[in-house]
Amino acid sequence: MDQEEKATAEKTEDTVFDRAKGYVRNRFNEALDPIYLFHNYAYAEEIAEKIVELAEDAQLDETLTEQLRLAALFYPLGYIGGSKKFAERSAAEFKTFAQEESIPAAEDIASWITTAPAATAKSPFEVRLLHDAAWSWLGRKRYERRSNLLQLEREALDGKVGDPVKFGQEMQDFLLKFNYLTDVGKEEFDGRRRKNVSKQQSNNYKIQQKEVKAKTGKNFGRGIDTMYRTAFRNHINLSRIADDKANMMISINTIILSILIAVSGAGLSFFEELFFEDPEFLAPIIILLISSLTAVIFAVFSARPKVTEYRIKKRKLLESKEASLLYFGNFLKLEKSDFIKYMSKMKMDQDSLYDDLGRDLYDLGQVLHRKYLLLTISYNTFIGGLALAVIIFLTVYIFNLTSLS
Repeated sequence: MDQEEKATAEKTEDTVFDRAKGYVRNRFNEALDPIYLFHNYAYAEEIAEKIVELAEDAQLDETLTEQLRLAALFYPLGYIGGSKKFAERSAAEFKTFAQEESIPAAEDIASWITTAPAATAKSPFEVRLLHDAAWSWLGRKRYERRSNLLQLEREALDGKVGDPVKFGQEMQDFLLKFNYLTDVGKEEFDGRRRKNVSKQQSNNYKIQQKEVKAKTGKNFGRGIDTMYRTAFRNHINLSRIADDKANMMISINTIILSILIAVSGAGLSFFEELFFEDPEFLAPIIILLISSLTAVIFAVFSARPKVTEYRIKKRKLLESKEASLLYFGNFLKLEKSDFIKYMSKMKMDQDSLYDDLGRDLYDLGQVLHRKYLLLTISYNTFIGGLALAVIIFLTVYIFNLTSLS
């Protein structure tokens, strides 16, 4: 082919592509819902531009490059009918255009469009190249802008405002797992994709901070600190209340025991006479004595100091994920130098710090649970014994009155 024929062929190909651009643009303008902020004509032009760059890097001939450029241009056109099975509609649109233009290899080009969304490492090279061009935005500097458009498009399709934290995490996971299928695609976009993973992770943290501040009026870190501070303060207050209640039970029942013991000791002859003449009156006294003693015992156990300790060897304590080293019962097993190093490390590791606070809070909750369990038994025993003693006394008293009358 001489230079004149080659120039004519190039002009003809350009003309076909120009008409293809007009066709795709018109179809998007006529039939695409405005809510498609991502999958639109701008996206089609972007794919077509990138596939030419990839084809040049792969040193493909001009004919194959133009065929791929047509496939890339038509690739997102199927979104005019929705996201489901869009590739089949895109291929059908291309066939309609190819029939009018008598484009050679139209069936092959349509096949590339249809199979590109589900392309694998074993797919034909043209399909893999189209796949990489379609996902080139993941490995470009404008990734964040394209990602925002995709999020807005999804929200518009769902008809509700989505969760930006969830979307950000989904994008981060997708970026981590995504793989370009051609060597030229990896060389061109994979390096930037890796940077975008890190950038997305940073953005996710900022989004999370923003969402927390919007809901609570506080920054993310301050909100967490407030949560832990409030939880610890509530638990300490509950512990103080439990101790006060235990002291009250100890005081009341100690007085009752003292009176019963003093009266029984001072009036020993009276009790002997009572035992022989009316032994049934001893029952409420004995019940009250036993219930008061039991209530005192459980109240003392509730108020008694309890040091929570884990049976973990000293050398394994620093690596333990069970015991909190913020609690004196655990960190006193360590050398002072080891504890100081541990605290220095904690200041630089927020996740470990909050995990340790969580373990400390859980252990405090365990102590509180034991306190209130023993205190409940003490109160129930006291109330039950007192009520039973009064009922038995009244029963015996009424029975004796009835017998006398």
